[in-house]
This record gives sequence, structure tokens and C-alpha cells, in this order.
Amino acid sequence: FYASIPIIPVYCVEIGITGSKVGIVLTAMSVATVLFRPVAGYLLDNFNLAQEKNIMKYLPYFYFCLVFGMILSKISTQKAIDNSNHRPLVYASLIILTLTMISFLFLSTGMHMLIAGFFFGLGYGILQPLFQSFVTGTTPAPQRGIANSTYMLSYDVGIGVGSLLMGFAQETIGLSVGFALTSIAYIAGGIMYITRVNHYYHQLTTAD
Repeated sequence: FYASIPIIPVYCVEIGITGSKVGIVLTAMSVATVLFRPVAGYLLDNFNLAQEKNIMKYLPYFYFCLVFGMILSKISTQKAIDNSNHRPLVYASLIILTLTMISFLFLSTGMHMLIAGFFFGLGYGILQPLFQSFVTGTTPAPQRGIANSTYMLSYDVGIGVGSLLMGFAQETIGLSVGFALTSIAYIAGGIMYITRVNHYYHQLTTAD
């Protein structure tokens, strides 16, 4: 299955699916995964494998809020992505994600967790198709397979490394602080976008 992921955007472009719609196709996988997690959470609770804080009972609803945020972002930003109006969307999504993760430092109620889930889904739902449009929009057709493979490789490496670091960190600093510290990655990404990516993307699209 994962071997087919880099090929999907190339296939989409060949059959006329371009711009944000490519990102929406790939996001379907993420949405399906998120929709299953409430079921997994329910099973874990009933097998007594996750009996930590009282706030954990809100976890299934957290994922529903996350999915709702992702879907809302897809509907509201599709036209802007198709028109290559990327810069304000990148800034907005990075601000949303940074503030959302920092808010975990003050997480104490289930309602806070649900709101955080919604805004995380909103920010991620904006960035994911943006990243994919960067790849497909700046890569020549014969090289899109390699470009998408590289993109998905970096995506998977980030998930793997992040999960490993969080696993070690939560034992000493706790999950709330661990989640909040991930905001550093969004800040670093924003700096990289401002100093390098935006200019590079503008240069390529202007040349076309």
C-alpha cells in the first residue's frame, strides 16, 4: 500500500486531477486512519490498556473534532490552493498549529482537548494539500514519481522520529510539555518557508 502512495499524485495529474484535489485524494488516507482511531481507543479502554487520566475519555471525540477540522479546511481553502495563493495559507496554518500545540501546556479539561483537536485538524488540513501542490506544481512530469517518493519519505521519517522522541520524552517531561515542544518544529518550518521555500517556489512558477 505505502509503495503506491508516491504514484497516486502522478496518476491523479495524468487523469486531470490537479492542485488541491491531489492533496484531498491523499488526505483521504489520513481521514480514514483518524476515523478508525476512536474504535481503537474504545477497544483499548475496554481491555484496560489505557487507564490514565480522566481526560482520556475524551480521546474518541478528539479525533472526530480533528477530522471535522480537516474537512472544513479542505472545503474552505481549495480555491485558494488551486489559484496558487499559498503564502497566506502557509502562514495561517503554521500560526494555528503552533498556538494549538503550545496550548497543550495548559490542557486541563476535556473541552480544551476537543477544541485543540479541531484546530489541529484545521491547520494540518491546510498544510497537507499545500505541500502536495508544491511537489506536483514545481516538478517536471517525468520526475514527479521521484519527487513524491522523496516527499513521502520525509513525511514518514518525521512521523517515525517524532513518535520515538515523544515516547522517550513523555516519561520525563510528560505528554503536555512534549506536545507543546513540537511547536518548535512549526516555527522552524515557518522560518525555512520564509527564507528559502517561498522564494524557490516563486522562482520556479515565474519561470514557467
